[in-house]
This record gives sequence, C-alpha cells and structure tokens, in this order.
Amino acid sequence: MSVNKVIELMSESSSSWEDAAQKAVSKAAKSVKNIRSVWVQDFSATVNGKGKLATYRVTCKVTFEVED
Repeated sequence: MSVNKVIELMSESSSSWEDAAQKAVSKAAKSVKNIRSVWVQDFSATVNGKGKLATYRVTCKVTFEVED
C-alpha cells in the first residue's frame, strides 16, 4: 500500500493556464520525487490596461508518493 502526500502550489504564466500548471509541476519536480498527479483547483488572471489578460494564475494540488 502506498502513502501519498498533497502540497498546494501557486504559479503564473504570461502565456496560458496550462503553462502556469506545467511551471508549478516542473518546479516541484526539482525537489519532490514520485509526483503522481496534479489537480488545478483554481484559475485566475490579471488584466492589463487594454482589457486583455496579462498573466494566468493557477492554484494546484500536487500529489506525490511518500517513500519508505
């Protein structure tokens, strides 16, 4: 039986929500092993002065397996 742990991360990107989520997972993978899944819990964005989306933000939960 495996034991999993969940950490919550926030990330942003200037190109897309998918890129923001990928950045969160990539950064976590530098120090966390055995990442199994990511759940994007929340989406938000900032808007520039021209009424366009400027940055895409995600809050996500990353699940990884705890080693023995």
